[in-house]
Amino acid sequence: MCVAVSGGGDSLALLLIAADWAQTRGRDVCALTVDHGLRPEAAGEARFVAEIAARYGIPHRTLRWEPPQPGQAKARRARHQLLAAAAREAGSVVILTAHTQDDNAETFLIRARAGSGWYGLAGIQPLSLSPAEPPGVPVLLGRPLLATPRAALRDLLRTQGEDWVEDPSNENPAYERVRVRRTLAEDPALRARILALQERLQLLRQLQDQALANWLTADVELRPDGALRAPLPLPPGERGERALAALIALASGRTRPVRSDALSRLSRRVTRPDTLRPATLGGAIVAVRKDRLHVTAEHGLAPEQVNAIPARLAAMVTACSGHM
Repeated sequence: MCVAVSGGGDSLALLLIAADWAQTRGRDVCALTVDHGLRPEAAGEARFVAEIAARYGIPHRTLRWEPPQPGQAKARRARHQLLAAAAREAGSVVILTAHTQDDNAETFLIRARAGSGWYGLAGIQPLSLSPAEPPGVPVLLGRPLLATPRAALRDLLRTQGEDWVEDPSNENPAYERVRVRRTLAEDPALRARILALQERLQLLRQLQDQALANWLTADVELRPDGALRAPLPLPPGERGERALAALIALASGRTRPVRSDALSRLSRRVTRPDTLRPATLGGAIVAVRKDRLHVTAEHGLAPEQVNAIPARLAAMVTACSGHM
């Protein structure tokens, strides 16, 4: 198992928790730190993490992005690619990240402002498929601290006599998350209401995701050439859109979500199979043949990408189920 550790308080606390877990169970843990090369302090922070990991007997790797490029979206994609590749090299299919209860509350307000529906407002998920692009064995992101407040993790570090790094960007109001964090700090009652609502939404999402996992397991046929077939009609409502999105992602080998408006339009067209002509979306071709939905890659996939689809399907089912 691998742990993503930046040097901040959340991820360092997760590293200590993982080290204790591994020691009591005789398991291996590897710490991974990404140096994007965008801040001069990053190299020193990676060395700081390496020193702490060494004290706890945990192997550590610093992953460098070469060449660094400006832009948060690019840096995020590069981070996931580097972490996934390192996890595979370490023989792990799970990377733990230190998202906390506070991150979930902040995410609620950010997504609400962006117009997210109830499914997104349910928050960060405890288990999800890494957005790293194939090829390679699918990697899952585990988030065991979603019920833990950020302050409790800082208290844990203090009791252990450990310090942590404070990223200056966490105080920069130019970032929306920083502004949202300040709003929640000033209004604890708002934070409590958000978390209570998220708990209810999370229960609903778990039911929806488990139903999708059951559908993917029972009804989807995977062909040797990488094509996928599914019976019609698709599951009702929003679940049908998510089912279609899952088939498109599997067939195309892409991890970026398709546009929700385009997905909704195509999902409505699929409900009228007699008039549906083959359509393309997200790098996949969607067609109806003999009352079954067929989804194939728009452009030919490399053999290793085709061979990885069964494992990717299994990982998607695991993520939807919410447990390993």
